[in-house]
Amino acid sequence: MSAQAARNLEVEAAPRPACQYWAKAQRNLLAKAISELAYEEVIFPAWSEEKGLWLLSLASGESYSFQGSKRAWGNITVDPETVKRTPGGVYAPELSIFQFVSDARLEIGMAPADMAWYLRDLQNTSIADAQLARLNAGTTASALADLPEIELHARLEGHPKAVTSKGRLGWGQDDFEAYAPEFGGAFQLGWLAVNRNGTTQARAEDLSEPALLRAALNADEELRLQQILSSKGLTVTDVTLVPVHPWQWQNVVTQWFAEDLAAGRIVFLGRFGDRFRAQPSLRTLSNIERANGFDIKLSLSILNTSCYRGIPGHYIPVGPRLSDWLVELVERDSFLSRTHRTLVLREVAGLQVPNPTFDLIEGVPYRYHEGLGAIWRERLDSKLEAGERGVMLSALHHRDCNGRPLVAEYVARSGLTAADWFAGLFDEITVPLYHFLCRHGVSFIAHGQNISVVLRDWAPAALVVKDFQGDLDLVDRPFEELESLDQEIRGILPKKRPEVIVHNIQTGHFVTVLRFVSEAAADCGLLEEADFYGLLAGKLRAYQQGHPELAERFRLFELFAPKIPRVCLNKARFEIGYADSDQRPSPAVGQEIENPLHIFDAPSYANKEETCL
Repeated sequence: MSAQAARNLEVEAAPRPACQYWAKAQRNLLAKAISELAYEEVIFPAWSEEKGLWLLSLASGESYSFQGSKRAWGNITVDPETVKRTPGGVYAPELSIFQFVSDARLEIGMAPADMAWYLRDLQNTSIADAQLARLNAGTTASALADLPEIELHARLEGHPKAVTSKGRLGWGQDDFEAYAPEFGGAFQLGWLAVNRNGTTQARAEDLSEPALLRAALNADEELRLQQILSSKGLTVTDVTLVPVHPWQWQNVVTQWFAEDLAAGRIVFLGRFGDRFRAQPSLRTLSNIERANGFDIKLSLSILNTSCYRGIPGHYIPVGPRLSDWLVELVERDSFLSRTHRTLVLREVAGLQVPNPTFDLIEGVPYRYHEGLGAIWRERLDSKLEAGERGVMLSALHHRDCNGRPLVAEYVARSGLTAADWFAGLFDEITVPLYHFLCRHGVSFIAHGQNISVVLRDWAPAALVVKDFQGDLDLVDRPFEELESLDQEIRGILPKKRPEVIVHNIQTGHFVTVLRFVSEAAADCGLLEEADFYGLLAGKLRAYQQGHPELAERFRLFELFAPKIPRVCLNKARFEIGYADSDQRPSPAVGQEIENPLHIFDAPSYANKEETCL
């Protein structure tokens, strides 16, 4: 049997979610939608003392009721099992995220054409969520904790704030089953020979092109590829070998680059080498056959969560040099390298193939400039010591079949108290991220996929940072610590005002990660939210007290203001719809929210670790 035939059989054998999992996914997604749209002030549930319920009345005349808990950030966590729809005051047993969107259409405010796109987004998200419900059925937090990294990450639920967290618009069911992480598909990469003069590329000085190729192909596969290259009269002197996602080749490259293919400037060589699986971000792939290679991020022109997942060419020329500078920064800074441990996953190489056809049109939507490219990044497992494991922060609040979060299992296995464990998490993750910003003016968009924690003996032991092309910002002030960064790189990276860049921590880390971790910790009895944020405030205050020379910068990057802006991801989609644009969309900003760090920044928490360590 051929390899392709075997792959086809694997796809055909992939189980489709049963009705029971679809119903569970619908209920959970509906609860998430109510919670997040209420947080973003799209809808306004009200507490009824008389009924002991939250009541949601919509402009359409329809209404919902549910049980839920008010949280530290002012949001409501909705109990999925208690949600009821009561059209016209009569209880209706049917629950559907699609019905809810119809009921809330006036609050959402999208035009019918955009609403149809949004429903498609929700349909695909529901398919993925149902598969995850099937995959995770009966799986405990203990079993999840023992899974290899790539297996664990395939079971995560995706962006905790985005209702359409897995829209993947552009994929069909076969694509889901072949390439989505929750379906477990593994596949070979396609390879293109691209005229060397037609690419933008950069590579670390300590890495050769053959080394990049060998990280994805064994000797036999490399020989086969070279033979095909020679049979077409091509040599590596004239062409660059470019990996391509199989879906991207079939659906984008063959069409968008038709002129280059016809002229022979791009030649498809076939599929070769090791098998890869997608990480939750979809376009970043991990080699499942060898641990000594690189993760590869490839252009994938599907609309997922907020934007199309291509590879911009803007950052490609500076990616490896920026990575090396970050490594050197960490090595020079004893706080990041010795007091704490920070691991930088270098982006060792990158390339992008411009599209001259679309370049003819000024203001063409951004996705048409990002159809073919690749970034090679160091693997986390190559940085770990014996007995360590790396985990995306988004895994911490993932809940098992019994509702128990994974972080509870880590705490139990570590032998530490919950307060000790979270004190370690803040020490090793949050405080170093704040130090990067205050000391160096460097800010990572610190959401749950960009930032990982290294666990040693199941306790937090190190910070891992990655994804620097587009998810790293510099302060727009003349910090002397930035002078060692090459001027070309400084000119390319985004520079933001202090009150804006601080939201990479406040929104990216606190609201998008810690909000959900604190809720999970409270729900399973690990730590109440007041104690969680009091402990976090104490750790940040202790850092400030230990670095009085940065007092002015602490005022610039204020984390303890009584209120902070409310950044709205779902509302942004409602406002912009699904029309193409030449720029990636930005989140919407709503009314300010009460800041838990201000609320719980009390003297009783200032030395919390003295009473709980």
